[in-house]
Amino acid sequence: MQHRYRVFFVCTAGIFTTVFDTSSSIVALPTIALQFDTDLPTAQWVVIGNGLTISALLVPMGRLSDLVGRKRIYVVGCVLFAVGALLASLSGSVYGLIGSRMVVGIGSAMTQGTAMAILVSNFDVTERARLLGFQLGGVGLGAILGPATGGLIVGTIGWRMLYAITAVAMLVIGIAAQRVLRPRARRPGTTGPAFDIAGAVLFSSLLVAGLLTLTLGPRLGWAQPATLSGVALFVALLSAFIVVERRHAAPMLDFKLFSRGDFALGALGAVVVFMGMSAARFLAPFFLQGVKGFDPLRVGLLMMPAAIVTAIGAPLVGRYADSFGVREFANAGFFVVILGLTTFAMLEASTPTWLVVVGLMVLSFGMAAFSAPNSAAILNSVDTGAHGVAAGFVNLCRNTGNVIGVAFGTAMVALTMADAGFPPTLDAVDASLDAAQSQGIQSAFTRGFRTAAIALMAIAAPVLGILILWASKARRRHKA
Repeated sequence: MQHRYRVFFVCTAGIFTTVFDTSSSIVALPTIALQFDTDLPTAQWVVIGNGLTISALLVPMGRLSDLVGRKRIYVVGCVLFAVGALLASLSGSVYGLIGSRMVVGIGSAMTQGTAMAILVSNFDVTERARLLGFQLGGVGLGAILGPATGGLIVGTIGWRMLYAITAVAMLVIGIAAQRVLRPRARRPGTTGPAFDIAGAVLFSSLLVAGLLTLTLGPRLGWAQPATLSGVALFVALLSAFIVVERRHAAPMLDFKLFSRGDFALGALGAVVVFMGMSAARFLAPFFLQGVKGFDPLRVGLLMMPAAIVTAIGAPLVGRYADSFGVREFANAGFFVVILGLTTFAMLEASTPTWLVVVGLMVLSFGMAAFSAPNSAAILNSVDTGAHGVAAGFVNLCRNTGNVIGVAFGTAMVALTMADAGFPPTLDAVDASLDAAQSQGIQSAFTRGFRTAAIALMAIAAPVLGILILWASKARRRHKA
């Protein structure tokens, strides 16, 4: 087997394992809460703490990999992941488990962005969309197998064994990476640029402040002092980060990258696409369970076709995007996402279940068609020496879009339900309530879901227009 394909399998296996780990952990939460005799909101920090750690460190670790070598960061990340997962399997308290999962998050951040940078550096520019399409297929496969396999393991041999298995898997991947990956070809001079520690700390802090505010805002209330304090802290940290980065000789995140259309507009498009995708994917289970009255098992089965579409569609789209133009394919995928949102923009309590499933599948295909070509366009717009920070930023845009989308969808639904005189919480959507009360809550929830979809379409449409205009101008410049 050619070396680059061995590299592909090592990196894709690492990405698959991180996605499998996250998706399977969600299934284990109720069992973990029961075993440690704690409430579910506390147990949810097993997942939230892991996700925040990953988001906060993606770009700093990408930048660090550009400076010290991507192989080194990837292998160390695999080892840290394995150590954290092993500690999680041995945890004696829920707080120890949360801390262990944050160690896993550090390892995940080191592997996720770095893997993408390693992959694109080993393949020609004309093959990158196909390559990233297969990588996204691995993400979809992890999202499919994670809940199913995780539920089976938790239900038979326990959640501790789930983390032990992922620890062994990632350790094996780390050993394989040490053998397969080659040391960096690009070596900075003996007095190469120092890592921007101040910028990394400020960037991670502002992301944690912003994502925590977005996560907790719908629960605490947007006008509450704690939420407003979180917004103020985010603005202060962002201002300090901009000042520090502009003065640093080798900034962690070079703002000059945003002057490149493919980088800046690609990042904007990624945030908006994942906002729409995550909002619909988050609210759909509440609709299927609280309005349609399906049990959780059937809801999980109904959500699975969308994940299958991602696993199958992403490699197919990536294969053709390299030949016909990555930006054109990305824009087409963006349009399909908007098309998928129209299903939920017309949602009624009486909407057939199959139509909801089809809407989710269309959204997933659009996201798959957009993601790989868009990521390729972003990475193609930067120098090879900046692929690490660019790959970290691509993954950050996805994570940030997911968090904003969930918070936005929840806020729109909560406001609609409060306006109708019902509790502004998704927990109130319960098909088991008496008929009169249940019908009113279901109607308000459905109207809020519909409003959120319409608002997301209103945000996405002009962004797509800008991307199409940019692609057209870029094509004319290229011909000239």
